[in-house]
Amino acid sequence: MSWLTERLATRMRERELTVDALARQLAVERSRLSAIIAGAALPNGNLTRRLARALGEDPNEWLAQTTRPAADAQTGEIPIGFVKVAAVAEIPDGEMKIVCDGQVVVANVKGRFHAFGNICPHGEGPLGEGFLDGLTVECPWHNGQWDITTGKGLTAFATADIRVFEVRVLDGDVEVKPTAAGASA
Repeated sequence: MSWLTERLATRMRERELTVDALARQLAVERSRLSAIIAGAALPNGNLTRRLARALGEDPNEWLAQTTRPAADAQTGEIPIGFVKVAAVAEIPDGEMKIVCDGQVVVANVKGRFHAFGNICPHGEGPLGEGFLDGLTVECPWHNGQWDITTGKGLTAFATADIRVFEVRVLDGDVEVKPTAAGASA
């Protein structure tokens, strides 16, 4: 158990806080908070400070205790060259699938596949868990929107562009080349 998950669990137990109650207080998704408590996800710096304040603790101590890999380190886990990520049938029209260890999203829009970065540059939300409307993806956390063909931000919460990646269909499989082909966050 990490320092963060242990501290969260202890403080929530002491204050008799449920995940639902803390999620409502912080205005974050319950699933996101549950993943953080379970140690399956790390909060960004802003959420770490908010968690500390909500539990009556020093935000600077929490930031010092929690380490997060640099954004560049995350891209090191992405394979080089085209990589098979799904069968065409696994991603129905109008749907998205998160691939490449959570770093890339593949979307099917009217039989054409598009791939883009999964991390929202505004709040580090999971774009692949957001909403797909035609060629626009919306972050589930703050409603930032991006064009999935260019990576360009379309709203005020789209504080930077997102990466887009080359995609091809080969023998019924969707393959992604996870190197920046377009905009870079």
